[in-house]
Amino acid sequence: MHLLEGIAISPGYAEGVAVVYNYEMDYRLEFPDRDISFSEIGAEHGRLDDAVKQSHHELQQAQQSTSGPTGHTDSSAVLAAHSHLVHDIAAQVKQYVSRELVNVEQSLDSVIGELVERMCQLENVYLREREQDIRDVGRRMMRHLTGAPRFPHVPLPGHTVIVARELLPSETVELSQAGLAAIVTEQGVKDSHTAILARSLGIPAVTGLLDVTSQIHAGMHLLVDGEAGKVTIAPSASEVAAFSKSRENYQRSTTAMAADEILPCITQDGTEISLLANIGRPEEVEQIGIHNLLGVGLFRTEFLFLESHERPSFEAQCEIYAQMAKALGDRPLVIRTFDLGGDKLPPFLASLPSGPHPSRHLRGLRFSLAERLLFETQLRAIVQAAQAADVRLLFPMVIGRDDFSRAVAAVDGAVDKLGVLRRPPLGAMVETPAALFALDEIVEMADFVSIGTNDLTQYMLATDRGAADSADDCTPWHPAVLKAIKQVVNADADKNCPVCVCGEEAGEAEFASLLVGLGVRELSMTPVRAASVRHALR
Repeated sequence: MHLLEGIAISPGYAEGVAVVYNYEMDYRLEFPDRDISFSEIGAEHGRLDDAVKQSHHELQQAQQSTSGPTGHTDSSAVLAAHSHLVHDIAAQVKQYVSRELVNVEQSLDSVIGELVERMCQLENVYLREREQDIRDVGRRMMRHLTGAPRFPHVPLPGHTVIVARELLPSETVELSQAGLAAIVTEQGVKDSHTAILARSLGIPAVTGLLDVTSQIHAGMHLLVDGEAGKVTIAPSASEVAAFSKSRENYQRSTTAMAADEILPCITQDGTEISLLANIGRPEEVEQIGIHNLLGVGLFRTEFLFLESHERPSFEAQCEIYAQMAKALGDRPLVIRTFDLGGDKLPPFLASLPSGPHPSRHLRGLRFSLAERLLFETQLRAIVQAAQAADVRLLFPMVIGRDDFSRAVAAVDGAVDKLGVLRRPPLGAMVETPAALFALDEIVEMADFVSIGTNDLTQYMLATDRGAADSADDCTPWHPAVLKAIKQVVNADADKNCPVCVCGEEAGEAEFASLLVGLGVRELSMTPVRAASVRHALR
């Protein structure tokens, strides 16, 4: 017996036989690389259009296969997001072909490389992990351009445990349809779309296992504990018996959890807790009704900017916000203005020829205030959407009275410019020690406050974000972080100002229970995590 300990990213228990899988090595895509003339641009665009159609058709088929009466709705939403990405990437590839005069394969490879590099530099874990989706969609499009075959569809052996360096979202769907018991990988995080798909499909998954494809060989007998993040190689009979008992207990628990999802989130002493959703793309709004959530507590708008080579227009933003609000009905939509700055710059700013961007050293709201035109355009679009729906406006990384009051004045200016009557409720994200010192001033001006536990933990504990994800001592369970959260809750209670925790830790059942004990009554999380949180709180 040999035990490997990693990170649990999809719960459950599975026993099976290892199949070592490496798409990058076994199915590497080769593509032509050549210059073209102006007269060939149209033909290259036409080839790309064909690849887009084929990719879109393939994704629709995959969506249909993951829906149905027992539907895996989260899987369908991820695949729908990939469909949108196909068209977004294709538009950038066409621009690249016309500008650089190179063939479409080389252009696609360059565009994907640039997007992935930009996403990998982001501090926000949720956004950073979207680079996996970009690589996945790029590979699908390249396969159709080059005529390369899809990876094998042959049925997998019974009770297969896929062992891989990394598994992309589309590979997860494909392999699940071929017969899959569990996933064991070296690379991956809890909020990647691969992890979301695994949870939606009910496939236990463990990641963070260094050199796992070297440690586990094909045919090995494995026990995969997706609750504790453990993989047992060549287990003894007693270990198999204990594992089976744990699996039975887990199955009973998940049955109860599923039954709870349609019920209101009320603790046994009658305290009602509002469960809301963190989302990063418009199509994810479908998950709110599916998981019986009360609305969107955090819509990260960065995707509008980070994936665009042009400044998003007022009209385009209005359409997106209005469609989301309409889909939610009378449920609230909290829109956070773009959280950019540092290495997180959109292409239309990062590519400016005038040297280092003057706002690069700023983050959050201060970056927005420096990028006045970009900021005011977004504010007008949000204010416009708020005239016909329950739309609320949230500012990222507020430092104190000065930046918050300037942001409030900018919203008032947007209201006046549009000639409308309603100013949406305004909120401030508390994510830094500076905001804690200015808490009374912030709460005095805010209609609501949100706590971002990810950044708050990093800045409170002086940890570099690059190492924070793996550092054991960089945790929101640290007493200093808990005291900070309690300080915000108390200040908001004194001013009758609602407080919501929208950091991803709100989606961890045990930490959510602690937050409720500290006085928090609104929690916003990735939708797929809501069931376990609801069950724990009830």
